[in-house]
Amino acid sequence: MGINIAVAGKGGTGKTTTSALLIRSMIDKKAGKILALDADPNSNLNELLGIKINMTVGQLVEDFKKNGAVISSGIYKDQMVEMNIHQAVAEGKDFDLLAMGRGEGPGCYCAANNLFKKYIDMLQDSYDYIVMDNEAGMEHLSRKTTHNIRYLLLISDPSLRGVQTAARLRDLSKELKINIGKVFLILSRVDNKPDNRLLDFVKEQDFEILGIINSDKNIIDIELSDKSIFELPPESTSLQQVKEIVKKLEI
Repeated sequence: MGINIAVAGKGGTGKTTTSALLIRSMIDKKAGKILALDADPNSNLNELLGIKINMTVGQLVEDFKKNGAVISSGIYKDQMVEMNIHQAVAEGKDFDLLAMGRGEGPGCYCAANNLFKKYIDMLQDSYDYIVMDNEAGMEHLSRKTTHNIRYLLLISDPSLRGVQTAARLRDLSKELKINIGKVFLILSRVDNKPDNRLLDFVKEQDFEILGIINSDKNIIDIELSDKSIFELPPESTSLQQVKEIVKKLEI
């Protein structure tokens, strides 16, 4: 079974960028076979990874509906999942990607969510590492899409609100009894050094800061230029800082 790494936090904290940087760092280190999971219905991890998605899980849900493959409970037949799994996995040079996406019809989000969990269960034995970029907020945890996690990385911008959201996510994961090995906080989009008042608040929330990712003009450049994370210069501050995070995780 692969090592599952889940990335979560409130919107706008740099979750997707951090996920992409983690994948780039792990590939540079030749850590092993990687599956990237985009669990956000508004999928855009593929853009940072420079890979085209031909089919999302949400689109498969719609196809299955049209073909009458849905049983009364809304869970899809295992054989249909097996037959169609190859359509949803996009193959990159050194990684694969599965995107949740969202179907067109009403109520399809939950159906896509159920199918997404089935895909994860089927695929995880084929990879050394699974990196999941989750949607903003706490929805993914309450639905238990994310499970059997070795590392839960909670991303926060340098704000009290961001850290509070991260603390709620951590507490929710405990309430739901999700199988998580270790939970860490990562401060992202930090200018210079974090304010001491923020660091004091982090301690009050009983968090261990795994790493700090500074604001990086190189990241802004690739996003504005529609480039992938693999075109980020090796000397980029954010990339070097995430590589240090990967070392701490002993990946």
